Amino acid sequence: MNDDNQNKHLDGENQKSQSTDEVKNFFQDGSARHLPELNNSKLLFLGFLAFLFSSLEPFALFASIPFTLCFLLYGKTKTIVIGILGTALAFALVQVKVYQGSALGTFPMSLIYGYLISNIVRKEIHPIKGIVVNGLGMFAVIVTAIAAFHFSVEGGLPKVLDTYVVKASTVYYEQWKSRPEIPKEQLNQFQDIMKNPKIVVDPIMKYGFGVIFIGVFISFWVGTFVALKMGPLWRTIHAYPFQLKTLTSFKVPHQMVWPLIVALVITVGHLYGHLGSWAEVVGFNALLIMGVFYFFQGFGILSDLLNYWRIFGFFRSMLIFFTVVMGYQVLALLGVLDTWVDFRRFLNIKNNEGDTL
Repeated sequence: MNDDNQNKHLDGENQKSQSTDEVKNFFQDGSARHLPELNNSKLLFLGFLAFLFSSLEPFALFASIPFTLCFLLYGKTKTIVIGILGTALAFALVQVKVYQGSALGTFPMSLIYGYLISNIVRKEIHPIKGIVVNGLGMFAVIVTAIAAFHFSVEGGLPKVLDTYVVKASTVYYEQWKSRPEIPKEQLNQFQDIMKNPKIVVDPIMKYGFGVIFIGVFISFWVGTFVALKMGPLWRTIHAYPFQLKTLTSFKVPHQMVWPLIVALVITVGHLYGHLGSWAEVVGFNALLIMGVFYFFQGFGILSDLLNYWRIFGFFRSMLIFFTVVMGYQVLALLGVLDTWVDFRRFLNIKNNEGDTL
């Protein structure tokens, strides 16, 4: 009797494996004829978009997206070649003083981000797991590099930042002091920074790690979100089993609320003078780090709410953009409250099509 049950279990597993293989074959072989024509001009255009986004600081967050598409559609070799050519171009433009060089660091970093995000798809990793693993790995690398730099230069990172802040403030002050439209208060602020650069340097040293953590995870989340959104372009090649809804349905584990409360107590304790200066650094950085995950959860609730209200297209995109830019604290708070309230149960969502931006 036990042998029969074991044989049935093995047969079920074999059928499941066979079914999975059939799905993969369907996407990889049967649907390949629907793949848009891929040529070098489109590859170069994606590389140009990546360079353009890398050069414009407000849009640098999206620079990894063209690279992700390149890796998924054209493979590693061609994409890495484009990355090397773009980096060389940025270096050449800096040398001839035609270009300030913001893409010189952002462009190769976007190439790395694009590769890691494409790996989530190619290796069929759950999007949340991919973001967490890639984010922690990248954060560790950046922190290690900063620590190595700090201990390798005389005076450490604070002295380097002091010099840079004074130089930058002096340049802006000299450029703006002859312009009558610049408020006098702003010029006075530059003078104060020139005299005491620690006004800027101290907050960087205190909260820099939390800000870096947010930047790394936001970059991976946005890149993964848009990659899943553009799934019709690459799903004919890659049989990725997860949809955009998998990402936007993310919910922070309930146990995480307790470290959040502890961080909040520590921060408030410092403000009221009951704890030392260490509490400000530890508490606020912890709030920044945990807050980014609650922001993701709040964004998912916003997305479901817009689905419930049947708001799509351009108007939806504008609502999301202004909410994220101007009300990101509200989204993070919404994510925290969702731990107890579970807002989604109030939304009888019948639309399973996912988000539309």
